[in-house]
Amino acid sequence: MGINIKPAASKGRRGIKGEAVFGLCAALIPLIGWVLFSLAPIGISFATMFVDMQGYRLETMEWNHFANFKTVFCDAKFWLSFRITVLLLLVQVVSLLVALITSTILAQNLKGTKGFAALFFVPYICSSVAITIIWMTMFDNNYGIINDILVRLFGEGGRVEWYNRAIPYFFMMFIIMAWQAPGYGIVMYKAAFTAVPGELYEAARVDGANKWEQFWHVTLPTIRPTTFFLVMAGIISGMQVFDIPMLLSQALGNSWTGAAGPDDAGLTTMLYIYNKGIMFNNMPEAAVMSFLLFLIIAALTVLNFQVKKRAEL
Repeated sequence: MGINIKPAASKGRRGIKGEAVFGLCAALIPLIGWVLFSLAPIGISFATMFVDMQGYRLETMEWNHFANFKTVFCDAKFWLSFRITVLLLLVQVVSLLVALITSTILAQNLKGTKGFAALFFVPYICSSVAITIIWMTMFDNNYGIINDILVRLFGEGGRVEWYNRAIPYFFMMFIIMAWQAPGYGIVMYKAAFTAVPGELYEAARVDGANKWEQFWHVTLPTIRPTTFFLVMAGIISGMQVFDIPMLLSQALGNSWTGAAGPDDAGLTTMLYIYNKGIMFNNMPEAAVMSFLLFLIIAALTVLNFQVKKRAEL
């Protein structure tokens, strides 16, 4: 009499099939979340570019023959915000230089290097709210420590009205952002420096290269991928700067009017998009600005890749 093993085999197949179904369902959970909370909003915002609508009511959408695009391209305030955002990209340049110089010094393995590296990283992980409040206290027109120092050095003529004039307001924002930004680059560069092969430095010394020549011809080319990544990340984050300008605007009581400091000196593109879409309930124009900003960031990213390719030739 033979032994029938079909039921056992069938049970095994059912078990495997059940595990596969469970695994598929588990994998679909993040995909469903992405479709509902990322892809669907992107699709809706894309559709709102071509319509008029009342507030956030999708049922009120009406085709408007590309009127939103014309309005945005003729909006002088939008282009002002774009110019301010581009100027604030210089923060990323300053941040990159500070990170490179600081990491070069830390790479000398001096006493207390690890402590200094951690100290430089602290501003990057601190809350933007706390940082902005502290710096606003320091920049206070009458009681801030920065004006106290300027008055001691240059007399009353050295006092700067940071909150009442456009150029000082912009530089105040610039300084706050530049103080916070370098920490991430320092950590990245410090890791890149440790990955440079010591044999390259030894070969350069044998060829008679001094410290500067070793840095220029060995260190910089070797850490080029890290530099490329930091430049690309800096462009993307710099074009989307929002938190510090928003906090300064709110602290000055301009948040309900849409103003961002004197003469809108702190009006970045992301802040203007926020004001249009959230404060003034004009989602169609805000959507046009958002997609235009996306295209600009994409173009700058492609340009960065092209520069990288040419540099490697």
